[in-house]
Amino acid sequence: MAALPRFEIDGRLQVRDGDKTAAVGVEWMHAEEGDEWLFSGPLGQGVARIRSDPGGARMTLADGRRVEAASAAELAERLFDVQAPFAQLPRWVTARLPGGAEVRELDAAGRPLRVIDQGWTVEYLEYTDDDRAALPRKIDIHRGDTRLRLIIDTWNP
Repeated sequence: MAALPRFEIDGRLQVRDGDKTAAVGVEWMHAEEGDEWLFSGPLGQGVARIRSDPGGARMTLADGRRVEAASAAELAERLFDVQAPFAQLPRWVTARLPGGAEVRELDAAGRPLRVIDQGWTVEYLEYTDDDRAALPRKIDIHRGDTRLRLIIDTWNP
């Protein structure tokens, strides 16, 4: 399936790396020209906002500090203090996989259940419904001690 050039999701993200764990709410607006991520704490208060465009990325933290980097993925790694595949998430989160991804297991509808891509295992634990074109609802991404779990409550493709 072709990549989705634009989508919005609301959900929850857990990032774990060894003894470090972070759990946040996430609102993510993705488009070919850039991304906007809003990460919030358990009571809904803002933790950080990351905006990116072809010129780079900027993160604003809850205390007002600003950080810049070349990409939103780099800023997300800094925020969570983990080296994780945030740059691959637009393809993985939609189950529209890049050509080099190795699909290890499919479900009855022919959708990916388990994929290996760039050394990361991507497991699709649940889809929004039984339709072949349905989008993922629960995704687990891991390599070694690093794990990202994304639960998507709302899709707006």
